[in-house]
Amino acid sequence: MQSDNQTTTLIRQVNSNMNNTTNMNRSIFLLTAFIISFGVMSCSKKDSAAPVLILATNTGFGTYTGEILKAEGYNEFKMDSLSDAKISLKYLRKFDLIILTESSLIPAQKLMFTTFVKGGGNLIAFKPDKKLSEVFGIIYEGGSFRNAYLSVNANSDIGNGITTETIQLHVDADKFKLNGGMDLADFFLDATNTSGLPGLVFNNYGKGHTIAVLYNLPENIVYTRQGNCQYAGQEKDGINGLRPMDLFTDGWVDTSKSTINQADEQMVLLSHCIEKMNTYTSPLPHLWYFPDTLKCLVTLTNDGESRSDIDFEPQFRDIDSMGAKMSIYILDINKVSKEWVDKWTAKGHEIAGHPDDVKEAGNPDWNNMNNAIRMKKNEIAGKYGLPMRTNVNHWFVWCGRNADGKPDFAAEARLEEKNGIELDINYAQYDLKSNQAEHFLGPPGTNQGNFTGSGLLMKFADARGKIINVYQHLNAVYDQEYNESHDPEGFYNCFRGLMDRSLHSEVYSFISVKSHNDEYYFSRIPLMKMLAYASKNGVPVWTALKLLDFIKMRDEATFTDISWSDNRLSFNLNSSLKHSNGLTFMVPFKYRDKRITGVTRNGKDATFIIRSVKGSDYAFITVEPGANYSILVTYGK
Repeated sequence: MQSDNQTTTLIRQVNSNMNNTTNMNRSIFLLTAFIISFGVMSCSKKDSAAPVLILATNTGFGTYTGEILKAEGYNEFKMDSLSDAKISLKYLRKFDLIILTESSLIPAQKLMFTTFVKGGGNLIAFKPDKKLSEVFGIIYEGGSFRNAYLSVNANSDIGNGITTETIQLHVDADKFKLNGGMDLADFFLDATNTSGLPGLVFNNYGKGHTIAVLYNLPENIVYTRQGNCQYAGQEKDGINGLRPMDLFTDGWVDTSKSTINQADEQMVLLSHCIEKMNTYTSPLPHLWYFPDTLKCLVTLTNDGESRSDIDFEPQFRDIDSMGAKMSIYILDINKVSKEWVDKWTAKGHEIAGHPDDVKEAGNPDWNNMNNAIRMKKNEIAGKYGLPMRTNVNHWFVWCGRNADGKPDFAAEARLEEKNGIELDINYAQYDLKSNQAEHFLGPPGTNQGNFTGSGLLMKFADARGKIINVYQHLNAVYDQEYNESHDPEGFYNCFRGLMDRSLHSEVYSFISVKSHNDEYYFSRIPLMKMLAYASKNGVPVWTALKLLDFIKMRDEATFTDISWSDNRLSFNLNSSLKHSNGLTFMVPFKYRDKRITGVTRNGKDATFIIRSVKGSDYAFITVEPGANYSILVTYGK
């Protein structure tokens, strides 16, 4: 409880900053100080549902922080607006950790956060307001970096397990010097030359702890994954038709970093920051990326174009014989019978439509693209009785303008959301015969990576950071790229490289393979080698639809009632969506000077495995989704 003297001190702090203000403003700030003080004096009960609070505004990509935490499996967070009237010191103290997204603070908010940390609170901020420099142990030097890189200190606990290579940034980064804080990562002027200035800083302040990420991390994740929003609606690569790949031109992709999932590494960095803060409160569970305890997963898709079910039959038989499943996107439903569709969907394959707006590929119109998607969805439902929840457009045509005709790099995703599409696979590795540098999306073959910097599925965001309820799934292994290069071995080696890095080097990827029926004469042999290699390594090959259902199930699961007492961590895992594969959560195997000695699930002993992930050991526990579980984890020496 705060003493009367401390309350008076708070008010005096406000008064000392108000010498040049009007009496009315003085009264407002005194009232604010009283409210803050009341929050300090009141005993706050911890939020049982969410130990982590994200404070965001309607702009600046702050709300996308929630998508990052979901991708990293931290589903025990709450999202609030910084401008909400309930945000007070008393409210902040309900949470173990506050994540403050890029925001401009008024003096009263500065006082609130300063008091929160000084009293023992934990705060992570993205591109923090310069008013909080003292709290973060930094001092503003002036100016900002453009097109900087980030190098994580591998010797720190936060940097352990993260790439030692520099990571490309696509957002401005502020120039600060250390002023008592600890440097955890540095900004580089380019891929090789350091700036000598910090990019990530840890600080002890009063009884609390802070981490400053000196750039807008969620904004950078969106731009790395989705491309340059300034290129929306523009033909940039010289390849016929507007496609998502036009957004990655003019050096947007540093192709020397192809085998690094640069966006994912930054999300792991945030996870490590969260775990660092957890050492002052309690360990937290989070969900594993993949089904069960897998380290990789493959989806296989097929653009059926104008072929018939007779043409598709041999390919489906081949794939089914390997224990794999495939999604096929049909262009002409008149050539594909319902009987054939019923046969293969009953075996677990996916049949969906292939929207066609190729006639205006160079400048797709919002209304016409909307009609193309809607028509194809209605055709699939009308003839086959099937929903169309995943999508690949003919030629990967990507609408780059909204309903008002204004550039919008996420316009196509908005159209898909409007039409009930939940997963998009229009981002594909194809960069042949362009006006750009050779292979501007990255090298082919074994060293081909994910040009979006990510192997994970996450939802799209628009240019203001508003989330669109459509998942982005990169088609990394694209047959046409290698067919036109006459390189079947490269097609296979691309796949094998992605899988090997996911299995053995922690460059985790959901790998999407495209095998056109038109080009099966080329892709059959390397594709059969891929399926055999996946089977040998215990990696399943799914339809896009089955993956969508898994990701939705994983995102929906939540941790609640988290409690830490007497070296025991208890919580509930709540899941209402079912899936044929298991849902796995992770708990730090070691916490402070203790390690896990036992886990119970609904009062009974639960089996777990120990696995090292990105430099730390975790206990992996797998449950059947679609149920609620009470978990107790006991730590001892």
